[in-house]
Amino acid sequence: MLDFANGYQAYQNTSVEGKAAGADIHKLVLMLFDGFLDELARVEGHIQAKRFDKKAAGTERMLKILGGLEASLDQQNGGEVAANMQRLYQHCGQAVLAASLKNDLSQLDTVRVIMTNLQEGWQGLAQNAA
Repeated sequence: MLDFANGYQAYQNTSVEGKAAGADIHKLVLMLFDGFLDELARVEGHIQAKRFDKKAAGTERMLKILGGLEASLDQQNGGEVAANMQRLYQHCGQAVLAASLKNDLSQLDTVRVIMTNLQEGWQGLAQNAA
């Protein structure tokens, strides 16, 4: 029997890799924000449905994305902006962990607001750079 879930995951991975290969830094960061917010919605669904194994896997993916966002910061030239972004990413990571440990959706609401605001800021930067 075919495993459609694995096939779809392979398709998504290939699609994302293809997009990333031709993307500039603004697009790559926006892809990370998109992936994070998509995963956040899935984790909320897993918490509500009590699929805790899938919640844990989604939480891990969200933390890895936050790590990628943090790694993309230019600490040497970014000054106070980079330091503030780092603190926001770390705050979101702590809130994601707390939400996962307590199955607390309200913590994820706060993270969604922060990450959506940051995403919108990056979208504005990308538009201005174009």
